[in-house]
Amino acid sequence: MTNHSFRLNESMNQAEKHREYLEKIVSSDTFEHQQHAAQRAFSHFEEGSRAVVITAEMQSGKSGIALALAALQRLSLSDTDICERSKLKDTLYLVTMADLSLQEQAKQDLAKCNNVVVSNFTNMSFALSSNFKAQPPKLIIIDECHYGAGAEAVRYAKVFEYLEKENTNCKVAFISATPFSALYSAGADSILRHNFKTSLVFHKTSDEYLGIREMHRNNQIVKLTEEQRNFCDDSLLRKRFIRQFKEHPSSGWSLIRVPSSQASLAKSILLENGIAEEQIMVIGQKLVGVEESDLASIDDFKREYEAAAMFDDKVIAITVAGFRAGINFGQEMKSTLINTWDSTIANIAAIVQANIGRACGYHCNTQAKHYTNLDAIKAYSDLLNHLELNSDKSDFEGLHTVFEDICAKYDVRGFDRGISIAPQVEYTASRKKDDSKTYLTGGYIAVPGKLIDPTFDYSLYTKNQELLEAINLIRAELLKDDGPLRKQGRALKGEHQNWIKAQWVNGVTYDDYTPSCAKSRALEFTTLLDQGESVEFNKIVNPGGGESTEDKRVMASIFSVYNLSRQIDAFKRSMDEEDLAEIASLLNVESDDTIILLYVRGDYSEKLTYEKQENIEKITSTRIRTDSVF
Repeated sequence: MTNHSFRLNESMNQAEKHREYLEKIVSSDTFEHQQHAAQRAFSHFEEGSRAVVITAEMQSGKSGIALALAALQRLSLSDTDICERSKLKDTLYLVTMADLSLQEQAKQDLAKCNNVVVSNFTNMSFALSSNFKAQPPKLIIIDECHYGAGAEAVRYAKVFEYLEKENTNCKVAFISATPFSALYSAGADSILRHNFKTSLVFHKTSDEYLGIREMHRNNQIVKLTEEQRNFCDDSLLRKRFIRQFKEHPSSGWSLIRVPSSQASLAKSILLENGIAEEQIMVIGQKLVGVEESDLASIDDFKREYEAAAMFDDKVIAITVAGFRAGINFGQEMKSTLINTWDSTIANIAAIVQANIGRACGYHCNTQAKHYTNLDAIKAYSDLLNHLELNSDKSDFEGLHTVFEDICAKYDVRGFDRGISIAPQVEYTASRKKDDSKTYLTGGYIAVPGKLIDPTFDYSLYTKNQELLEAINLIRAELLKDDGPLRKQGRALKGEHQNWIKAQWVNGVTYDDYTPSCAKSRALEFTTLLDQGESVEFNKIVNPGGGESTEDKRVMASIFSVYNLSRQIDAFKRSMDEEDLAEIASLLNVESDDTIILLYVRGDYSEKLTYEKQENIEKITSTRIRTDSVF
């Protein structure tokens, strides 16, 4: 056996070792339904989606899905790459809340998958610079993505800026039981629709799962009207809640959620109703009217529950609106839960993520009663039913109708932090310039850049004066400052040339094997035009913020070795000779170090314009206020 063959076999054996380790982790640490959800999400990535929204019901095992996703990311590497230690770190897991205990929990959950770096939004930049020196992450997983969905969430905007400008090959998985802003935006005029080709995956749990829909069917939910929700107000339902706790025949526990200013009053009410002080614990920090010595942590409460169970006794926890999400009380505690009371009157996500959400999981407690906002629960159930039926689809248009129907059907104040409900129909304008005025494409040409010949006569290729002028302006941009020089951030600025939409294709944007890369788009559009098909010029231009197709008469994709990506750590920042030879062959043009593909705007389409304007009217006449960063 030659040394080369020996090294090859050794490398293959090492790769098999890495793959076996990952497959063992997935099989031993995750359930089949979690693996299935992760596999479906990853298949969407492989088919061209940059973003996948995974709807995973409360306490259904999101950490297992994340673990399987991270393993699949590493398993997707080639045998060579999987054996390189420098390429180990390739997945960033972001916790949306600045809660160190949640972050530590995530680190424990994902510890066996050592390609994952766990951080939060606050420390994202530090995590990238310190842990991804050899290569940028290939996958970002955002847990509880509904948090920080509002437009004021600056850190979320930084994530999108990173994905759009610095790491354009990175995929992103959003995971939440209530990802409403992300889903709504994926059917609207947003980054998740145009740039990320977002797909939906609904996590189908096993039959053992007891979730909010199952609780609803089991009649475990007691409706609290807005007048009844305040636990500190005397009511028949409050008396019933306290009686259920006191008359429960065995050990167990109850959970009450009140505004932070009412924790002390709620405790007094329980004491007045004959519940012993040692049975009551207030969970929180620095609450009004509560001594520090009387406050407990989640772990304190769990220990007190275990101690009470030894004596067949019961305990009751009072939590406040700031009570952190993500806490899992465990199967045993969920099985002995007596009842919960939630004073929340906020959006659907806040209600679902609160007390009733903590009670979901893989257990058989169908006796516990949950006093909460029944309209919000019904609305959530309707949303889940729709998402389950439409899983693995990328068409989110129908979601707008579902959201509108829920507004009309139920008394809800909002969906999550990014989507609130107005009391009446409002007419809102899109932040992006209206691009409903639709044009067809008049044709295209592909020409060599000929940068070594400043006087080359392009009338040999076309007599169209606009195309000839566009070629001259593009060449001038490439040749300025004693060029051609490798450069990043090129642009055609100024009124004399902003009628051209220019895409300066570099090593990162040329070909990432997705439908949205420059190579794929060039092949798709030129093939359709060669076949005599009508192609929307708007789709070719794909205008950004503040732009419209109406203002563009020519669209140009400039494939050149002189275009440099801003991604310093990219595998290939600029195109090479092989790339240029490939695109020249595909476009049937003379090979050169620069290839210019130009499309010219054709006729105005009144029919397509009318159809788009009809759709715009449907979307903008709504009670739904979306301030989402998505």
